[in-house]
Amino acid sequence: MSTHFIATFFALAFGLCSLSAQAMPPDPHPYLPLTPYHGVDAPGPMGQYAVEGQVQRMLINPYGEVDGLRLSDGTIAKFAPHMADALTATVKVGDAVRIIGRVETRGTVKADAIIHSESGRTVYDQPPPVGEGRVLPPHLRAQRLQPQQVEGQVDTVLTGPRGEANGVILSDGSIVRFPPESLRLSVQKGAPFAASGLGTRNAFGTALEAVSMGTTFSTLQPLYDRAP
Repeated sequence: MSTHFIATFFALAFGLCSLSAQAMPPDPHPYLPLTPYHGVDAPGPMGQYAVEGQVQRMLINPYGEVDGLRLSDGTIAKFAPHMADALTATVKVGDAVRIIGRVETRGTVKADAIIHSESGRTVYDQPPPVGEGRVLPPHLRAQRLQPQQVEGQVDTVLTGPRGEANGVILSDGSIVRFPPESLRLSVQKGAPFAASGLGTRNAFGTALEAVSMGTTFSTLQPLYDRAP
């Protein structure tokens, strides 16, 4: 493994640590959708919305944890990764679900509860139980990540709470995450896209945090400065 890759690994690990530790500044209208979109009911109490649809894919983060769902109509439902076991025990690909949550941007919902439509079983977003032990720090968790490379066409653009692009889902289902400020190429649907970085490949697919990005493997450009 090269010195440059090792340096980049630790830069990325501490970057993940910083991202997880820093809170986003308050938004004066955090849950108001930019425009109405198909599949979302009118807002209910406390600004919550309801979305109904069929699960097309489980979404994972670079650590391989399920942190959301993609519905057949394209809706992205984000969910707390520490609830992954409960979610995957309740909902499977192909199941019909009802999602109660708050709209972040067009087509993206931050889920508070995910209901299995047929059984009525519900998974709620809640804090980790007290007494489960200390969570491994992100820079140590990052040591479990493996080098990954993906290439294909952009199928879906993932966004943050203010609509900033911070990831993509490729046509083969691979998920690439990246810092919004690092984006230097088009990520519109259908655009060619390639990335290398650190992540996980498991039964739910491949997800990585990008270290370099481009339109093809041959045009990859690093996102982080070379370590001195």
